[in-house]
Amino acid sequence: MVKFGEEEDTKVPLLESLYPDCPGCKCAHLTAPGAGPPIKVLLMVMVIVICNTLPVASLYPYIYFMVDDFGIAAKKEDIGYYAGALGSVLMLGRFLSSVAWGIFADKYGRRVVFVLGLLSVVVFQMIFGSTNSFWVALAARFLYGAFNGMLGPLKAYSSEVCNEENQAWGVSTITTSWNLGLIIGPAMGGYLARPAVNFPRMFSPNGFFSRYPYILPSLIQAVFALFGMVIVFFMPETVHKHEKKQFPEDQTKLVDAPKLKKSLWRNPAFMASVAVYCTWCFMELAFTEVFSLWSVSPREADGLGLSTSDVGLVLAVSGASVMVFNMTLFPLIASYLGPILVTRIPAIICVPILLVFPFVSVLQGKVQWLVLNFLSLTRYVFTTAVGTGTAMLLNNSVVSSDHFSFVWSSG
Repeated sequence: MVKFGEEEDTKVPLLESLYPDCPGCKCAHLTAPGAGPPIKVLLMVMVIVICNTLPVASLYPYIYFMVDDFGIAAKKEDIGYYAGALGSVLMLGRFLSSVAWGIFADKYGRRVVFVLGLLSVVVFQMIFGSTNSFWVALAARFLYGAFNGMLGPLKAYSSEVCNEENQAWGVSTITTSWNLGLIIGPAMGGYLARPAVNFPRMFSPNGFFSRYPYILPSLIQAVFALFGMVIVFFMPETVHKHEKKQFPEDQTKLVDAPKLKKSLWRNPAFMASVAVYCTWCFMELAFTEVFSLWSVSPREADGLGLSTSDVGLVLAVSGASVMVFNMTLFPLIASYLGPILVTRIPAIICVPILLVFPFVSVLQGKVQWLVLNFLSLTRYVFTTAVGTGTAMLLNNSVVSSDHFSFVWSSG
């Protein structure tokens, strides 16, 4: 009997010796018993995830000023309403299309979804950064979310290139790079948006970047996405291009994994994992957007009154710390505690940390700056741990890997 949060041992044939022309079989050596973490492949996965994540949160430090420049808000108090719509519409697009992209990736392969997703970054981010219309920006964000469905397949891919002993490495690579992107993105947006205002000595007040003050972050992200598209062609494909019925009769006896008699939606472990994962992702994205708006809001509105570059610096420091933690200590902690405890304990610790944040606005000067950085750093460390733990639970809640992209896209 398989307990929640644990994996069932299965026997599989040595696919690479049976189907040498199958792309999935060619990389089966990565998951062989005793194989070490596929560092090279995971580094490529990390680059792709960061490319995917940068546009998600890069607008948060400057979204307040961007909406104000659009001139759509009748009053300053209405800016938050339009900023919230602009920030959330991307996830609406992903919600409507993610399952379809997961099914597509299971049928046609992971790499084609990665390429299409990165292409959507190039096209729609350039439209978003160059427009002077709120409605065009809103449409670009929605279409970017709808046409970029590679996060679920990326999570499936990281699990497929790691054996059971290295699952923590695969899952932590996704969550580390995702959270790193959520931190580098705002840092990039904070430093590079409105360059004529932030760096008047380097950028002319009447030049190109003055007329298009928000295109520079989008341009950098588009270039990075083009680099990611090149990397995709060096990544092994993990989807098998053969039917199980093609196995020789003496080899099929080695396959002891039971067929799923129930739909995934009737699997209690899977549904519980999806619920926890969705709830935590909602909290994380909501906090990321609110934090940036709160940080740049004036003190009269109980904000911190920080500049976009100050917000970027806070998030950059947190991101560097999280990357070091997740790539060094977290796999050891996860192996010792297991997926359930490594999810539960950090989640409990996050509650008081989140409750303290609003009181930072009453502090002043260096004390406020130190407390803000400490809270941001600790929050990102523990929320990343929870995200990785829930990902491991979701990964372990299913037996078959035939539809991993569908599973991850459902989450």
